[in-house]
Amino acid sequence: MNQPMVRRPKLTTTSYNLNMFHLRNPLIIAWWSLAFPGFGHIALGSMLKGIFLFSGEILVNQKAHINTAIIYSFLGDFQGAKQVLDTQWLLVYTGVLFFGVWDSYRLTIEFNKFSVLGDRENAPMSPLALSAAGINGLGQRYPWALFAWSVLVPGLGQLYNSELVKAIFLAIIGSGIIIFSHSLQAIHYTFVGDYTHAKACLDWQLALNIPSFYGFAVWDAYVNGVEFNKLFDQEQAQYFREQFQNPTFRWPH
Repeated sequence: MNQPMVRRPKLTTTSYNLNMFHLRNPLIIAWWSLAFPGFGHIALGSMLKGIFLFSGEILVNQKAHINTAIIYSFLGDFQGAKQVLDTQWLLVYTGVLFFGVWDSYRLTIEFNKFSVLGDRENAPMSPLALSAAGINGLGQRYPWALFAWSVLVPGLGQLYNSELVKAIFLAIIGSGIIIFSHSLQAIHYTFVGDYTHAKACLDWQLALNIPSFYGFAVWDAYVNGVEFNKLFDQEQAQYFREQFQNPTFRWPH
């Protein structure tokens, strides 16, 4: 007998990735898109769209010199900020930014509906994937460990969460930004007290991306770890109800 089609799944498990629906605050997702276009979509699990918007943001930001202009503004050199800023590329950046915020907010509302409908359907979940490419499964995570690994290197928390696609993206791009901005070299100079060389070697245009990148990697790993734990409990309860609970059991009113 054919199994009924799952119309609103809560979780997909493959040998290389876990993806899920869970309730999210649309304002928080929109804020991440405002901080860095693409982050909101990546947080939602819409990886291809998120990577596309992220790549567009990096390209346009570099061409418009937006981060450099922000540094000049922080230092009170508004004339320098106006001179370095490319207004033509800035207008392109505005379009990418507004679309990222609007679309991630819209998708969050839709995905929240899918999550609620999946709960109401009591959609079955596949907690394990076994193939020649690898083994992956839904298990309990330790949120503090996710936080610590993400602080050490962006993407390691996602790797612990078995979100391989997201982990590779964050690790490669995050490490590239840190290395090519010469942030590690600047940290070394700072530790030895050579602040002049630390400021001189740092590429501020790239370095200004690091706080958003680190913040998103830590936040996303921690939140998804908590939600994966909830789904683990939900899948266990679902299994015990179907396999062991008496079908005539009546819940108290």
